[in-house]
Amino acid sequence: MSLSKVDQMGEETGLNRLSAAVDPANSPPMRAMEAPNELWEWLRLLNRRKALIIGSGLLAVALMALIIAQATPMYKASSRIMLDTRTFKVMSTEAALSGVDTLNLGAIQSELEVIQSEFLIGRVVDRLGLATNPEFNGTRPPGFLDSSLAPIRELWHSGIASLLAPPQPRAPQSAPAPRAGRADDSDPGRRAAIGTVASHLSVTLLGRTFVILITVESTDGTMSARIANAIAEVYLADQVDSKNEANRRATEWLEERLAELRRNLQVAEEAVSNFRREKGLAGSPEGVVSSQTLSDLNSRYINAKTRRIEKESRLVALSKASLNPNEVANIAEVASNAGLSTLRQQESDLSRRIAEYQTIYGPQHPKLIQARAELASVRGRFLAATQSITLAIRAELDAAKSEEEELRAQVERSSVMAGATSQYEAELKQLEREAQSNRALYESFLNRFKELREQQDIQRADARILAYAWPSGAPSSPQYKTGLFAAFLIGCLLGMAGAVAAEKLDRVFRSASQVEKATGVAVLGMVPLVKGSAGLRANIVTQVLDRTTSSAAEAMRAVFTAISLSNLDRPARVIAVTSSTPAEGKTTFAAAMGGLLTKMNASRRVLLVDLDLRQAKLAVALGLKDRGGTIDEYLMGTKTLDECIRRHDVSGVDYICARAETPNAPEILESHAMKAALATFADRYDLVILDSPPVMAVSDARIIAQLADYTIFIVHWAKTPRDVVKSAVSALLSVTDRVGIVINKVNLAKHALYEYGDYGDYYSRYNAYYGANAGQRGNNAERPRREREQDQAAGGASSRRSAASADESGIAKLKRIVPRVK
Repeated sequence: MSLSKVDQMGEETGLNRLSAAVDPANSPPMRAMEAPNELWEWLRLLNRRKALIIGSGLLAVALMALIIAQATPMYKASSRIMLDTRTFKVMSTEAALSGVDTLNLGAIQSELEVIQSEFLIGRVVDRLGLATNPEFNGTRPPGFLDSSLAPIRELWHSGIASLLAPPQPRAPQSAPAPRAGRADDSDPGRRAAIGTVASHLSVTLLGRTFVILITVESTDGTMSARIANAIAEVYLADQVDSKNEANRRATEWLEERLAELRRNLQVAEEAVSNFRREKGLAGSPEGVVSSQTLSDLNSRYINAKTRRIEKESRLVALSKASLNPNEVANIAEVASNAGLSTLRQQESDLSRRIAEYQTIYGPQHPKLIQARAELASVRGRFLAATQSITLAIRAELDAAKSEEEELRAQVERSSVMAGATSQYEAELKQLEREAQSNRALYESFLNRFKELREQQDIQRADARILAYAWPSGAPSSPQYKTGLFAAFLIGCLLGMAGAVAAEKLDRVFRSASQVEKATGVAVLGMVPLVKGSAGLRANIVTQVLDRTTSSAAEAMRAVFTAISLSNLDRPARVIAVTSSTPAEGKTTFAAAMGGLLTKMNASRRVLLVDLDLRQAKLAVALGLKDRGGTIDEYLMGTKTLDECIRRHDVSGVDYICARAETPNAPEILESHAMKAALATFADRYDLVILDSPPVMAVSDARIIAQLADYTIFIVHWAKTPRDVVKSAVSALLSVTDRVGIVINKVNLAKHALYEYGDYGDYYSRYNAYYGANAGQRGNNAERPRREREQDQAAGGASSRRSAASADESGIAKLKRIVPRVK
């Protein structure tokens, strides 16, 4: 491919991107508002972090396989119990054959807790002799896995569990009496057996039925069945014993309680009859009339109190306003008085007239003295009128206080009369309610006592065994396939959670849309990562200049095209290159772009100026041993411009280096000599590229941005923090509005995993297109330097003429397109 065609393609690419930037439908703010495809975002995230996700799954599988290999096979056996909720009574045939009364969920859950209680399991342990069984009493030697986890368990129980557990209640002083049939709890073998059985016991409700499933797991299938059956039988026996004991205690308590209730009822009824007889109450309606009268008086008293408070507040407001004449007009009585309004107007006119007289005649003029006398007279009349209003309000307040006192006295007298009238009726109602409550309580206890006496000798369990447990022939655990699959699934889920956490904690920019959305500034291009030997700047610049058709070179030309065509009325002649922090490649980018533009078009005069007066790196980027005259020497007049300007041998670009650690850098950049120097550079050259220091490091970059026509802000891909970039861009936008962002050092292979459709994706997908002459360029780079220079001298003129014609054709096309875009 010829150089003219390459330049033409670069110009067309710049035209396309410029039209996209000018077109409102494709502007960065509109693109940031488009709803992203969430499904694609999640798929890309999983693709980026697939190593973490799959690695977590495999690690979980390995751990689960180790656990399963050390686990002991366990066997399960289950027995079934059905709760019988029919109420059995022998009073009548209908009661004995009544239907099932549905229990609530709380009652069923209570039964499940009873089956799993320590007392019930203790009776099973005693019945089967499990306290002497090594499998249950804790004397069996532990396996390899249990031995390995023993220190962790000991640490947990000794320290961590005691800190996390809630405080235990203080033990009572006297221990409760042991229940019948309960063995001694001081036996450690028995307590260990109870704990082992409880840990391997599962009691659940089968579906939406009243069937309880009792499942026991152990290393012996026969023992599992025996324990499950024993728990079911002991549960039924415990229900009968509990009912008999409860019936006996309830009967004894009811007998004592009925005698007491009978005495209380007699006393209450006698008190009601005696009170009626002594007070002679017959239900007169006078109490109701008195209550209504008292309610009316209370309403009138409240209204009078409200009027009194209102008068007081008006009087207080008027008194405070009298201290400041400017606030008197805000009082309602003053504002509504026509005479006072006239006086206020006269006062205002006189004050204005006095101000005019003071300006015209002086302080002792007769007209001024007469105007002051009239003002004093008006103010006196105004004050007298406001005092009369105050007296009227005070009179109204006195009348309101008198009315309030009179109504309060009437309310107190009426309250005493109403209380004396209704006191007896209230006492009678209280006695009647107490007697009625005692009668209802006595009847309820009497009916319950009769029911208990009837069912005293007939008790049966509220459940029955539906199926006994049988030994199982196959182990229930461990389940190899299910365990490994669940471990892999859980590991992958944990890996996904870690991947999401890593993405959320990622605080760098990895795509153009992220930069535009965060900063609101358009991205001019994305420059791929160019790897030089040992990462030297000079090697990187040399690679870009040797491979003018590479993706990095095309990206730099596209950036310059977008800047040049962004404003045809005022093209950018002075371009500043900066970044937020050091080591983001701004100096290398400026040197490579300046050399590339000069090499591709000999008619274009480009000057590189190093204005990083603190850390001058332009000479290093160009691979110079002698930097020559510096910019500070030219500004100070110690050297001429021709003595300071040098030319790069490889690209032909002119440059002016700087001296590191130049004192008073901000004063030099803000000086008139600096502005004059830039004007001189702009007159002599088509393009001036200023290598600026980082924005966040010093204030020099903002000074240079004000002097430049356009500022290129370099962002290191996947390295510079987002907050730093936003702060730096905000600082630049505060001094200039012509700022464009270039994402530098883009790893195309990794970038393809984050976003599609931007500059980086174009370069990564069509890398072969840019590298069409890579082999030829690489071989050319290996040839001796003198031979390359001869070839370049022979073909330089034709290539530069073709590049110049390509630039002119691109500009001509743009001039035809821009009116339509606007």
